[in-house]
Amino acid sequence: MKKTIPRLVVMLMMMCCLRLAAQQGAGAPKSTPAKPAGEQAATAMPMPKPAPEMTKLIKMMAGNWLVSEKLEVSPMMPNGGTGNGVAKFYQGPGGLALVENYHSTGAMGDFMGMGTWWYDPKAQLFHGLWCDNMTPNGCDTSGITKWDGDKLVGTMEGDMNGQKIMMRFIYSDFKPDSFVMTMEMGPNASKMQKSMTVTYTRAPAPGHKM
Repeated sequence: MKKTIPRLVVMLMMMCCLRLAAQQGAGAPKSTPAKPAGEQAATAMPMPKPAPEMTKLIKMMAGNWLVSEKLEVSPMMPNGGTGNGVAKFYQGPGGLALVENYHSTGAMGDFMGMGTWWYDPKAQLFHGLWCDNMTPNGCDTSGITKWDGDKLVGTMEGDMNGQKIMMRFIYSDFKPDSFVMTMEMGPNASKMQKSMTVTYTRAPAPGHKM
């Protein structure tokens, strides 16, 4: 003779199972839905913006240029001379710097250089790094540059034949397709003499007929 389990016992067993399942589900960690890509970017650290002075410099100088050099008789170039070449200015990452690649041939031989400027809002001036194949240590970071009216003026201290020398670079005559860099040299700021003039002329676009 089969024994019949009372209906009340079956119902109590089902209720216990359901309660246990609910407790286990409540203890399980809940998965957090992934944020859309746009929301993730919004919570990231904001990217720095270039200073107006940096934007102005990039706008005026970025591009490909032909360069014409005139070297005065000076301790650096006892016989003076001329040279020609090319230069390219382009903005660094995020528009926070301006980079120049420079190459010429002539009185200075096969000259190659590169440099970069970046703006310091606290000091209200540009810092710079310049490297070339005539600098004894390869690179120099001693220079500072700032706007002086409509001219960009940079100063740098160096060494020539064991003697201290000061250099001043003046970028002026800015036009849509040209500008001029004048370099002065001397033992100190009061004894500067012009040593070189470089005229930058915007290079024609590829395929353009002169």
